[in-house]
Amino acid sequence: MDRIYTNHRHGERRIHVEIAENEIADLLDDLSPDTAWFATTTRLRQILHDAHEAFTNDRRNDAHEADISRT
Repeated sequence: MDRIYTNHRHGERRIHVEIAENEIADLLDDLSPDTAWFATTTRLRQILHDAHEAFTNDRRNDAHEADISRT
């Protein structure tokens, strides 16, 4: 998480964190399923899970494209 942006506008204060692909699995391990979470934490975990799945598919597609480009 090298890039963190902050928004300081009145009524819209928030952060934007860029999470590298290789950091997602670690975060998911740290956020193992737990029923005592706040709804926001549950949503964050779902976002991370969805991103992890999407990147897994991307890696699979990249490998496939590399294989077929060799022929």
